[in-house]
Amino acid sequence: MIASRLWYIVLSLVIGFLTFQLYVASSHFDRSSQRSMREGLNGDAQVVSWYLRDDARKRSSALINFALDPDLAAALSKASSAPTKPTADVKDKVKQLLKTVDEKLPPELQFTALFAIDQYGRVVAQKGFDQALGIEDFELGGYPIVADALHGWIRDDTWVLDGRIYRVVARPVEYDTSQPPAGAIVGARIVDDGFARELTKRTNAAVAFFAAKTRVAAAAPEGFPTAMLDAITTDLDGVEEDKDYKEKGRSNTRVLRDNLAVVYSLIPGESWELGAGFAVGRQAELIGGPAGFFAAGDDNDKKAVKIPVVAGVTLLSALLGLIFSFLEHSKPLRTFQNEAARFAKGEVDQLAPSKFFSSFRKIASDINDGIDKAIAKGGGTRKAADLEQVLGPIPAQPTMSAFSFPGEGSPASGESSSIFKPELSGSFNLLSQPAASSPSGSGKPGGPPPPRNPRPGAEVSGSRPVAAPPAEQGDATVVGKVPELIEASADDTADWPQVFEDFLRVKRQNGESTDGLTFEKFQKTLRKNREALIQQHGCKRVKFTVYVKEGRAALKASPVRE
Repeated sequence: MIASRLWYIVLSLVIGFLTFQLYVASSHFDRSSQRSMREGLNGDAQVVSWYLRDDARKRSSALINFALDPDLAAALSKASSAPTKPTADVKDKVKQLLKTVDEKLPPELQFTALFAIDQYGRVVAQKGFDQALGIEDFELGGYPIVADALHGWIRDDTWVLDGRIYRVVARPVEYDTSQPPAGAIVGARIVDDGFARELTKRTNAAVAFFAAKTRVAAAAPEGFPTAMLDAITTDLDGVEEDKDYKEKGRSNTRVLRDNLAVVYSLIPGESWELGAGFAVGRQAELIGGPAGFFAAGDDNDKKAVKIPVVAGVTLLSALLGLIFSFLEHSKPLRTFQNEAARFAKGEVDQLAPSKFFSSFRKIASDINDGIDKAIAKGGGTRKAADLEQVLGPIPAQPTMSAFSFPGEGSPASGESSSIFKPELSGSFNLLSQPAASSPSGSGKPGGPPPPRNPRPGAEVSGSRPVAAPPAEQGDATVVGKVPELIEASADDTADWPQVFEDFLRVKRQNGESTDGLTFEKFQKTLRKNREALIQQHGCKRVKFTVYVKEGRAALKASPVRE
């Protein structure tokens, strides 16, 4: 599972890196947006100030239509010449003239209120501002803008009347150029939501006008949440502590929320001391996190994505992952399932660990060991599996020496008799020497073999005494006696005497000869084979059992991994 796990690690690192990049990109975008928001606010405040001054110049220019009207000038001159208040007919005439001239102005330059004032500052007639109609001796001469206009100056100012903000312009009305102005004309435009919308339309800035810490008008461009304008007025108490706001009339950038900042400005003129001013707000386009890119992106952004590249990378990554998963998970699991099915059907006695990979090999070995232990606890023994079945296909075992019968009567033609012959399958047979062709060297078939030792009762094989065979076995069988003392360097050697006895018994049952087969030779050959198997396959010890293969006695080797 190395490739799959490595692929998972690679994908995890790539995903982690991309996530890290998205967070960095979103944070960088948000900071850039906030910086642009703060920088843009100062420009917005300046633009609104320019708009107010420009609007005042345009409206003062519009007043020239009133100042140059001869009828209006004559009526104001007549009103100023009388020391008492103007008569009703003069007031009516002046009021009608104001209405006529105002209707000729463009809609964007029409005034909310117009006042015709005589040389004494008395209001001769007015259009709009109906709340002053019932006031006796209503006059505006105390306002600096009116006093300057009566002295021949053109002025603009901002008034706060009844809690409302008015933009005011004044212009002198001359009847006789050799005389002081006959009066003045004063035009006022109320600052309401309509005025704010017109300002926003021209400047594309979110603006709110306030007086006495109360918002009186507000407007915002399309896409700007109007609810955020309410947050502007909640900060009016805090802006009073801004040193620049109190001394210079404009505050520093004040961040009300992560995505909303405001700059407050006082309006110069009569309204300054009354706390009248405006605030411009700007909203920052914040991403807020990796997912914000998808929400903020429009159709054009999505069209800019190279879909074939994204699809190719995705499919290639998925394909590689599936290949690694198939090779290291699905395929080994399928092999394990097939072998387990064979095991369940009884086609095999044990699972073959050599057929599996990685952890499946260990699982198969553990299952085999577990079954062996379960059978052992039940008092039984399981038939040992063939070596190739247990360990899988293995190369030919090391060549083992063939053993010849010692003593007299060597086989004819000089052939040697092999008692231990390895098989390529992993199991091995102990093969017997063919019976002698005739007794006492007569060459007759079927006769007893010639004696191996001239002394009756025993013969020597190598350096050890060999006992005469038991009476019930006949005179044709000479078997080496198992020595009482054997080497016990490993636990598995303790079973070898019993294995030797079982091997002799099976050979006799199959009619095979056991001549010249001694335990010393048997033990030496098993030890040599065992060491080769342990070294090659890494098992801790080898268990040998006897079985019949193709009508002949053979041994099976079972690896023990405990």
